[in-house]
Amino acid sequence: MNLVLERFAYTPTDTQGVLTANGKRFYTIERPWIPGPNPGGMSMESCVPDGKYKLVKHTRPDGTKTVALVNDRLGVWHQERDRPHDWGRFLILLHAGNVASDVIGCIAPGLWRTHYQNRVWVTNSRAAMRQLKPRRFKTLTIRPALGAVDEGFRA
Repeated sequence: MNLVLERFAYTPTDTQGVLTANGKRFYTIERPWIPGPNPGGMSMESCVPDGKYKLVKHTRPDGTKTVALVNDRLGVWHQERDRPHDWGRFLILLHAGNVASDVIGCIAPGLWRTHYQNRVWVTNSRAAMRQLKPRRFKTLTIRPALGAVDEGFRA
């Protein structure tokens, strides 16, 4: 089974999208795109680049079970020790969070989205993770939605 994340807004403060799993929709929040020295973007700061990712089961230090994204071509690895060279990103996870600052290069799903305190939020993120059950899925495809808005772009 596969997940699809279509991003509809790329702003200087966050990246927003809709994650679809078996016909169910979840809103997502990530950090903004920040280019880095490799194709995966700036480690621990940027959203994940568009592409197809293998999902690998991962258990966080607090015992929470989730998945890590892996794409060798984009330099995205599960663990730091998996990197064949001293470059690339690792531990890009799908986990609970409500605002872009809650995720350090990861993706947070929510049941709804809203604006609060001049920021975009996804809400009920823990409930979204329980409904999503990400460990059931094998791949995640990330792509821009048709007509996506890149608010960071200035002509």
